[in-house]
Amino acid sequence: MRRSFRWPDERGARPPEPPRPPLRSAGWEEWGQRLLVTIGVLSSIAIYFAPSADGLSIEGRKAFSVFVLCTTLWISNALPYGVTALLAVAGLGLTGAMKPTDAYSSFGSSAIFFLMGIFLIGGALTDTGLSKRCALLMLRRFDHSPFSFAMGMMLTGAFATVWMPNQATTAMLFPIAMEVAAALHLKPKESEYGKLLFFSMAWGAMVGGNLSFLGSSRAALSLGMLQKSYGIGIGFAQWMVAAAPVVVLGLITTPLVLRAVIRPEPVDFGAARRVIERAVENLGPMRRPQYHALAIISLTIAAWVSVGGRRVDLAVIALLGAVALFVFKVLTWERAERHVYWNIVLMYGGAIALGSALDKTGAARWLLQGVLDGYQPSAMATIIGAAVLALLLSEVMSNAAALAVVLPLAFTLAAQSGASPVALVLAVSFGAGLDFVFPMSTAPNTIIFASGYLKTSDFLKAGLLMTAASILILIAVVMWWWPLIGLV
Repeated sequence: MRRSFRWPDERGARPPEPPRPPLRSAGWEEWGQRLLVTIGVLSSIAIYFAPSADGLSIEGRKAFSVFVLCTTLWISNALPYGVTALLAVAGLGLTGAMKPTDAYSSFGSSAIFFLMGIFLIGGALTDTGLSKRCALLMLRRFDHSPFSFAMGMMLTGAFATVWMPNQATTAMLFPIAMEVAAALHLKPKESEYGKLLFFSMAWGAMVGGNLSFLGSSRAALSLGMLQKSYGIGIGFAQWMVAAAPVVVLGLITTPLVLRAVIRPEPVDFGAARRVIERAVENLGPMRRPQYHALAIISLTIAAWVSVGGRRVDLAVIALLGAVALFVFKVLTWERAERHVYWNIVLMYGGAIALGSALDKTGAARWLLQGVLDGYQPSAMATIIGAAVLALLLSEVMSNAAALAVVLPLAFTLAAQSGASPVALVLAVSFGAGLDFVFPMSTAPNTIIFASGYLKTSDFLKAGLLMTAASILILIAVVMWWWPLIGLV
């Protein structure tokens, strides 16, 4: 029986949560997880009690032991990411790798408050129905044919993630895609058009999420780690100029990849067109909270572009925008609480603390010296290598965890190779957001997998090709576009 999805009402109902995928059954996967955790715990203990290696301080050895344990837990997903981050903070203080007060101070980073501001701004777009209104009006322009509608979902997702996180965008578009699939009588796991529709929606949001700070919460983490290590930031406009070719080329590549691996069956699109028309008719006129939200968010973005990152801290602007949403009664505290994802907030605080410990104790420098064994990469090789490593790691752990692992090491290598830390942060952030291969590697993939229209093999087949294309795009942009704009 098909599940019925309710449209969010204009009073601010949050988009319906997608159905959760079934719990994993006990088997090889569970045993593999247990084995990985066991290896990680034993390795962490062994590193902690081992004699310090040449060039590695006692504090560095302790920080490295905590790093190994947390990385293992992030990869295995044995604990929620936020819980692992709390363990990182506690472990750094308990082992003496870092003063507890220094570890706690990571939660006072501007990145954490910037992240909370982003969550509240995205929540205002969702709660007022403004994001749904914009999405439906945009989708109506693409309902000429099945393929154009799928591309409309991709472009709508990409456009929406300029202003709100990609997971929120995908959750907003999810019921639209489900209603269209039901109207077209698409068969779950069999319909090729269903695969095209859901992949277009999620991957558009993932690619478009690189264009601004708001598209993904990982931007806040990378900016926070940059601020912590170098005391510098990145402007909103600077980020967008650097990201534009990655996004444009990614959006051109997405339909090419999907058409190469998916052969959609013919469908009569008339029923789906009526679904969109009814939804647009039900929108009604704009309401006062929507006007207020539009004005406040527009002013916030204008402030980010004009003075953010240079004269005024980005987090300050985000918080002022969030406060204005409450002053003009766009948000209430009861509704706002649902939009601050504490698992992510906690993880980012722990990741910043862990990265700072690896840097200050010299553990990151020692590890790189051992791995590189005298090899001195160029600045360009450092940037590209770090970006590709983040992309590959994000396939097996969250993109935020990948940033937490890669950036401390990359910062150390940048000091040796002369690579620009700003370019390094941008490359790693973009790379970590292009994880297409596995259903559980990123929130948009998880959401569309829960639809029932996709199999794991579908992700592998299309995702491997898209990942390979993304690596080539990222390398090309770093090598040819960024030198033109003075980043490298």
